Amino acid sequence: MPEPRPSLPGGRVPLVGPAPIGLHLSGPSPARPVTAHKPGDPVDLGPLQETGAEARPGRHSARESLRARLADLTGGLTGLTGLTGGLGVRLRSATRAAKTRLSRILAPIAGPLRPPPEAPATRVATARARRRRRRAVLTAITLTGLVAALAYAVRSPTQPPLAGGSAPVAAPSEQAPNEQAPSGQAPNKQAPNNQAPNNQGPNGQAPSGQASSGQAPSDQSPATGDPVAPGVPLLDVDLAPLPGALSLTALGTRDWRHWGGAGADSFHRKASGTGEIQDPGGERLEHNAGACDLRWTDGTPTARQDGTRAGVFQRGAGKSFTLGVAGSGDLRTVRLFVGTFSAGARLDLSLSSGGDPAVREVALAAGDRFYQYVIRFRAAPGERLLIRWHAVTVTGGQNDGVALQAITVS
Repeated sequence: MPEPRPSLPGGRVPLVGPAPIGLHLSGPSPARPVTAHKPGDPVDLGPLQETGAEARPGRHSARESLRARLADLTGGLTGLTGLTGGLGVRLRSATRAAKTRLSRILAPIAGPLRPPPEAPATRVATARARRRRRRAVLTAITLTGLVAALAYAVRSPTQPPLAGGSAPVAAPSEQAPNEQAPSGQAPNKQAPNNQAPNNQGPNGQAPSGQASSGQAPSDQSPATGDPVAPGVPLLDVDLAPLPGALSLTALGTRDWRHWGGAGADSFHRKASGTGEIQDPGGERLEHNAGACDLRWTDGTPTARQDGTRAGVFQRGAGKSFTLGVAGSGDLRTVRLFVGTFSAGARLDLSLSSGGDPAVREVALAAGDRFYQYVIRFRAAPGERLLIRWHAVTVTGGQNDGVALQAITVS
């Protein structure tokens, strides 16, 4: 059976739990007259002001003012906050100390607390690795640029090449023209190339009782050797176009020779020539079918010719013309004027001292064809340039063969 509840005096039942705010448990209080009072006057609290008055019985003794109750609650919370704050600081300090102590104990055993290499990469680790790679690439680019800049800065400046690749022009000498010959030779007082004197005999000597235009006769050829490699044998040949007219006087400054014009055995030569051209002669026929007009103003036996197309030829395959030009150790230029009459021909060039020959061929074809070969050679004194122009094949006509007109040396 349940225990009987204790009864209070006056037959009142005790309350269980917190009492409602503002509830008095001491019974009804006697009514008091309400008196009006002015602001600032003391409020009559009745029996509460009596000293030694007996307190009313009841479990709830909190103040009736809400502000006062809030002040009491706030004060309690402030104390609790201070207590919990101190506890938090102590807990954090203890945690750090325990973590440090644990790290010192486990470091020799387990090593640094890092994830193993085979552990899956996290987003943070991936981002860090990407940043490291970016920094490495930027560093490499920067170092490469610095190295290139330093290399360009320390490179020695070079002079720009001359325009057109030409060599620098030497300063003009203070010597008068034609006063001193190169390579230690005697002065050259020969007439200009295109103005050879016409008043000289076949051997280059002025006739008796005549002046030689104020100049002594030429007794030595001008030096035209290659200053880079003097004395080295040289031989090459090119085919040049044939103009409608040309001057043997202008092209043969040293010597020239023309065949025909007054019979198959006739020829003309430079009156003041050096005699370098050698012709052994042979059986020949005359023709007048040349492709250009040959002129000269310093010839012999005919001193002047305003234009001739005469020449000599040989009929049949295997026939040939053989010529020679003496060497002097200097560079020489020889122009050979030849032709074919419905034949195929071959030009053989060689130096008497030996070396590789130069060969040019003309294919077999019908009709008359004429050519100008420009030959450059250098041979020692006593040696010669050997020239052979011969017919290889003919078409079968009566006058088919090879032709010879002229030769010049400069």
